[in-house]
Amino acid sequence: MGRISNFGYRNVELKDSHWKQQRSGLIETYLKIDNDDLLHYFRAVAGIPDDSCGLVGWYGDNASTFGQKLGAFVRLYLETGDERLRKKAVALADGWGECARVSEAVLDVNSTYVYDKLMGGFLDMLEFLHYEPAKDYIRRLTESGDRRFDKTISRDGLQIMEPGMIEWYTLPEQLFRAWILTGEQLYLDFAKEWDYTYLWEKLKNHDFRIGPRHAYSQVNSLSSAAMAYQVTGDEGYLEAMKAAYDEILAHHTFATGGYGPAECIFPDEEGYLGDSIRPGWDTGKRHMQYRNFGDAICFRDDQWGSCEVSCCSWAVFKLCDYLLRFTGEAKYGDWAERMLYNCCGGQLPITDEGKVMYYADYFMNGAFKSVEDGRLHDNGASFEWQCCTGTFPEDVAEYSNMLYYFEKDTKDAQKDQPDCAGLYVSQYLASSVSFCVDGAEFTLENTSFFPKEKQLRFVISCREARSFPIRFRVPAWAAGTNSVCINGERQTERKPEPNTWLEIDRRWENGDCVELSFEFLLRFAPVDAYAPEIAALCYGPLTLVCNKMTVFEGDIERPQDWIEPVQKDGYSFAFRTKPGHVVPFPHLTREFYPYYEVPQMEWYYMYNRVKAENGRD
Repeated sequence: MGRISNFGYRNVELKDSHWKQQRSGLIETYLKIDNDDLLHYFRAVAGIPDDSCGLVGWYGDNASTFGQKLGAFVRLYLETGDERLRKKAVALADGWGECARVSEAVLDVNSTYVYDKLMGGFLDMLEFLHYEPAKDYIRRLTESGDRRFDKTISRDGLQIMEPGMIEWYTLPEQLFRAWILTGEQLYLDFAKEWDYTYLWEKLKNHDFRIGPRHAYSQVNSLSSAAMAYQVTGDEGYLEAMKAAYDEILAHHTFATGGYGPAECIFPDEEGYLGDSIRPGWDTGKRHMQYRNFGDAICFRDDQWGSCEVSCCSWAVFKLCDYLLRFTGEAKYGDWAERMLYNCCGGQLPITDEGKVMYYADYFMNGAFKSVEDGRLHDNGASFEWQCCTGTFPEDVAEYSNMLYYFEKDTKDAQKDQPDCAGLYVSQYLASSVSFCVDGAEFTLENTSFFPKEKQLRFVISCREARSFPIRFRVPAWAAGTNSVCINGERQTERKPEPNTWLEIDRRWENGDCVELSFEFLLRFAPVDAYAPEIAALCYGPLTLVCNKMTVFEGDIERPQDWIEPVQKDGYSFAFRTKPGHVVPFPHLTREFYPYYEVPQMEWYYMYNRVKAENGRD
């Protein structure tokens, strides 16, 4: 089921860019992790002698992210062809299997959370590497889970913090996938056992009075709805996904696309986004406290940032991919684009010690990027090798997988790599994609370095000409003067409209060139409808940050009238306010530059208050 397909981690090559450098650096860091350390926990459970100490930190001494790392090695191998990644994945899977053969206790994982992650990793091994032992692993894990998991829990989706049943609503995604890959009824039955009816019914009826929920895992649960739709064909699941996408993007996200301050979404307090970034002494706060996903009263705390960036990006990348494939609608590339440039793009490298930038912070009184996390568990575990070290490698593995889609030629739909009846370009990282049309081989290369370069240039390489459409996604922010040229000729009859596909259907020949120009405009994005004067400045797809905490005076609808471009070393774009717009000192000016380019430990201010000129809010 689905109108278009991605390339399944194949056929796409990233060119040198910020995002490829992120991926390359992460690969080297993760290849250095000793296999014995990754297997230490399972060997200890199985009673196998082991000289290693394992990994430290919150998730370092348990099984929580093993499956995520395993799956990331597989997908990164498919993209890069780096044999070291394949060998590491196979060695880890073999090592886990040895532990499971020695002791059944290895199969009795301590939570639905861990079970879900292990299933994902072994299913990647099965689907992409044809690793046959994975069939035995997932069957035995599922049989154990079927016996052990508490099926009497409340199914309203409130976060259960007690051991065993955390985030049960994410289970169907991997279970439906297991059924597709194996045909075994066990997985289909177990998937249906964990259907999240409470949320799906509310969403498809556009009832968004859901109550406080854990942000990342609630968005991640939509991937369970996606797989339920793919297997059952029940349109209710798809309607729930669409409704969630529209509601969350419109009312629960920051300018970056990030969401979930203090990891909470759908709290009962209106205006919680704006309140979450205001300091406690700000008299404009609507609520000094709110009830969070754990049913506890919370205040704003700098230790709980504005977005759990790695995990939240992973959930959005998957959701957008499902919706793009199921519907073929261009609008579903928008949220992924925001997260790609402003969330993952702004992520710091994970260190060899397993330190990661857990949260992205958007506080009005300033923030900085750091891999140091000030939280410490009562048991002494620090925030090293925690959940984000499982999702960030999965994120970077999606970079090339989210760029291009294709419509299958129905004549060859059964081929492993079927012919393409139409190509879709969803994201614009510097890259190339190889595909076939009616037996002829083609490559489409994006030779620009978007978003540092604003103009996009695509070149076709082929030996034989063919006729087929290429559709380019026109971004939601591209509301200015847009243009398209083919082989240097302006196409006046083509009108690129935001959130649509720009279709070019022609006979493509070697050397054909398409140039797209989406006008980058400055615009302020208010944090929410309850605090329209608190806003972040954006430029094209990029969220900008200010160099100092400021109250501005100016027309929030026309920032181009009082903010002008300048040059600033280290940044691809920079802007400065004209004198007369910094309150209360008219002689001062402020600078803005892209958030994703801000280095570690440099203060920035993403959200500021903008007063109307003449002092009117």
